[in-house]
Amino acid sequence: MNQASTSATVSHRFRPGLPVRLAILGSAFFAEKIFLNEFVDFERAQTAHGLGAMLRVAQHWGFRFLVALAAAIALFAYVRGWQHMRAVAAEVRAAPMRGGWLLAHIVLVVVLAPLSYLLYRYTPTELSVAGVVVLWSVVGVAAALTAVMALAPLPLWLDAARALGVIWWYAAIAALLGTSLMQSAQSLWTPSAMLTFDLVRRLLTPILPTLSADPATLVLGTKIFAVQIADVCSGLEGVGLILAFSGAWLFYFRSEYIFPRALLLVPAGIVSIFFLNVLRIAALILIGDRGFPDVAIYGFHSQAGWVAFIAVACGLVLLSRRSAWLNRTAAHSGVSPAMHNPTAAYLMPLLAILAAGTVARAISSGFEFFYPLRLIAGSWMLVRYRRKLSIIDWRWSWRGPAVGALVFLAWIIGAQFLLPGKRDARKAGDSAGRGARILDRESNRGFRSHRTHRRGTRVSRLSDAAIGRIGF
Repeated sequence: MNQASTSATVSHRFRPGLPVRLAILGSAFFAEKIFLNEFVDFERAQTAHGLGAMLRVAQHWGFRFLVALAAAIALFAYVRGWQHMRAVAAEVRAAPMRGGWLLAHIVLVVVLAPLSYLLYRYTPTELSVAGVVVLWSVVGVAAALTAVMALAPLPLWLDAARALGVIWWYAAIAALLGTSLMQSAQSLWTPSAMLTFDLVRRLLTPILPTLSADPATLVLGTKIFAVQIADVCSGLEGVGLILAFSGAWLFYFRSEYIFPRALLLVPAGIVSIFFLNVLRIAALILIGDRGFPDVAIYGFHSQAGWVAFIAVACGLVLLSRRSAWLNRTAAHSGVSPAMHNPTAAYLMPLLAILAAGTVARAISSGFEFFYPLRLIAGSWMLVRYRRKLSIIDWRWSWRGPAVGALVFLAWIIGAQFLLPGKRDARKAGDSAGRGARILDRESNRGFRSHRTHRRGTRVSRLSDAAIGRIGF
């Protein structure tokens, strides 16, 4: 009797709301996708023809559409549709989570593993591909349904779907447009790289009279050090990051900003990050040409992109929130109240350590001789906020270490799934990373063989040049 009452109490207590259950569902699907990817032969998938090629393309863009659809539904429901879902959300919170359906879901996911393994390995004919695809689809749909039903009864999910109303149409249109724009944006890589090449050449010509520039291969450099500007080093990735950040920032703080003039922050950020990328590549060549190729390759290249992004993002935030022409809060009070952040005493020591680490890595050539900068920066922030920190209750509970241990465990498990594939890709010469190729003409450091960038084209070795990578 006591055991039954205890289990009933636990079941009653663990009844999360609709947003939490959706987050659990999304996290489970994401983890299961990573798990099933381990069984797929991606090399054979890339060379598949006929129905196999159609399947690869459909999976590639279908997954992006589903992710965009889920994000659009969540965003639109939060802004406009949540008031219509309060009754359904209350019913979902009252509904228990069911272990039987969860067990069925786990079994079906296990069944999907061998089907994923067979998909491109043992399907020599179109008919065999179709058979495996149909079977995989049936099991996959059943697995998704059992996951949904494990979190709440199916009628409640249907009620929630009906409560969204026209949000489904708006979200579908937004997801379709977003997926289509992703495909169209790929055609901008090459012209953007050519524009970046021309701007860097014009910037460095007065500084380096011996600069050589080859528009055919997009190689810029001197007799000592050269950089090849690949498509992915064109600056578009930084543009995408700033576009996403500025859009999310303006949406979240839409009540503070004055529209439509606040929309000028978007093109301002795009132009700023693009030209900072030009300066980044120019500085990279100058550092390498001055006799510090290791600093350029192993330090500066891996940090300068993020420094540029953080600088532009923080600059947009600080300037716009202090501008009475853009921000209503600044117009009324002179300074936005958010500028006086009570959480600064808690966050600034960590942020200072991260910033110092970025600087230390950017000016290092392998071993970080400037690692003590982290200690200096963190100590400085502790001294600066010592009065606010002195009133903190320094007692602690078991929850903090427990959450830290769970995060560490999730990090290790994720690394076991993700890192081996990346190492194999690097061994195979697949650059799946980003950036420009660095050609150190003197030191012969790096890889001397051909390298393959993300579009799959080959780049030949230039004399005794070593080829490395820089990324945003």
